[in-house]
Amino acid sequence: MSLSEIIVTGHKNPDTDAACSAVCYADFKNRFDPDTGYQGVVCGALNPQTRFVFEKAGLPQPELLKDVYPRVIDIVRNDGLTLQEGEPIYKAIREIDENTVSVIPVFNSSQNFLGIIGVHEVASYFIKTNTDQKKHNYTFDIDNLEQVMPGRFLKRAPEIEIYAPIMIGSQDYDKTIDRMDSVAEEKPVLVVGERRRIIEHAVRNNFPLIVISNVRAGENLTFEPDLKNYTGTLYLSESDTADTIRLLLLSAPVKQIMNTKPLVLQHDDEYDEAKKTLLGSDLRGLPVLKDGKFAGVVTRRSFIEKPRRKIIMIDHNESDQSINGAHEADVREIIDHHRLAPEKTNAPIYVFSKPLGSSCTLVFLHYKMHGISILPPYAILMLSGLVSDTLFLRSPTTTPEDRVAAEELARIGGIDMVEFEKEILGKMTTLQNLDPQKTVAGDMKIYQEFGIRAGIAQVETVSLDGVDEVLPKFLAALAGLKLENGLDWAMLLVTDVVTEASLLLTTPFEKGERELAYQKRAESLYHLPGVLSRKKQLLPEILRVMELARR
Repeated sequence: MSLSEIIVTGHKNPDTDAACSAVCYADFKNRFDPDTGYQGVVCGALNPQTRFVFEKAGLPQPELLKDVYPRVIDIVRNDGLTLQEGEPIYKAIREIDENTVSVIPVFNSSQNFLGIIGVHEVASYFIKTNTDQKKHNYTFDIDNLEQVMPGRFLKRAPEIEIYAPIMIGSQDYDKTIDRMDSVAEEKPVLVVGERRRIIEHAVRNNFPLIVISNVRAGENLTFEPDLKNYTGTLYLSESDTADTIRLLLLSAPVKQIMNTKPLVLQHDDEYDEAKKTLLGSDLRGLPVLKDGKFAGVVTRRSFIEKPRRKIIMIDHNESDQSINGAHEADVREIIDHHRLAPEKTNAPIYVFSKPLGSSCTLVFLHYKMHGISILPPYAILMLSGLVSDTLFLRSPTTTPEDRVAAEELARIGGIDMVEFEKEILGKMTTLQNLDPQKTVAGDMKIYQEFGIRAGIAQVETVSLDGVDEVLPKFLAALAGLKLENGLDWAMLLVTDVVTEASLLLTTPFEKGERELAYQKRAESLYHLPGVLSRKKQLLPEILRVMELARR
């Protein structure tokens, strides 16, 4: 998912309305604004009812996206600047200089990532070459000589790579010959001016590479060496001896000095952690891998400006209820039917809010306002979210606009409402069959008012029978949720969609629980006949009690 794509997300622990409205609004936006990509996601696991409606609509379940924190993949550079392992160090230096890059990835002929070369590796190579007094062997690639050193081959051996030290034939004849004979077992690469006897001696002893310096272009040697039995390579360099040695060192393949075990980042590493990793090292850049494959590089410059993902909030408007990282994201739109308590934005944004029964109804209105036809699969999704949030249009939150939308969506989707209700109810269960931990966290919304932080979860069932048997387990789960989220008060509204009544389970709240205007059925358990809506019926009462508790 690229940074240019805009994410449409419902709230944490998504219900059917949040998941369906996110996917359908993304479809609307992609058709209304085809030049920008939109993707509907969920930031929590789907319940059985929601999974069923996506299957019925014949659409894939939305991607589960746990957060919108920027990742390494959002800043990675993969512009095609690479090197093959046998290419000369000279080319690496030129690429680094001309393109002002910090590191270049190195590959083999099969395009497998081998390592990196950058300023750090090049500097280390020349520092070691010029300061270490020990004699070093170097790897020379004969194919690189003409790329790096102006000149031509007088004879070229089939052997491509040579691993040997460098010897300079600059002393008088006798001393030079003595030195050459002293290294007979480890024959060096000889760099020498046009000194006939020294060259002939090196030819007779089959030095692997002889480089004769200061041979101008178009000119020949003043003598013709006998190369008939010579098995090595003889190269005529147009540069003087000093430049020839410098260029010879630069003709070495990059694999000789590349870092084969570099510190690497993974594509999904969080931006802040990756920045700490790079800035905490002495490196200027790092390769990035995705599923073990090379994905690009990041450098210190990559972290100058932190990227922000673009999101649209739907079925909620508060960052605390949104996907993790929403407070750092670029919020582009808010589409919601709840009370408004959004955070400030840096720029004006599009907000569409109406006191309707479902966010899917709001999405339906957008299709209608802009004259965009609704395809049957998306009609089924929107209808599913609408009837789920309004308890099949029985909730007091249901409006005439919801009823009109439901009728048209059912017609487009080819849905028989009576049969559809039976299917949806068949996906519901009783409290005894639910996991307490997952249930209390499944559709939790947090409200912070009057210095009090309260959380209300809701679950729909087909029966309230047997609640006394499972009450201790659910109260324990609520207590854990309260501690985990730093709440002052945690509640679970259990709604029976058949009898249209609810039970309210609560953690102890001494400051205000006694003020609740509901019949207390047992300790921490209240009976709420006719209460179906958390938003329209329960929340006003909870806010009233929270205000009293503040006093």
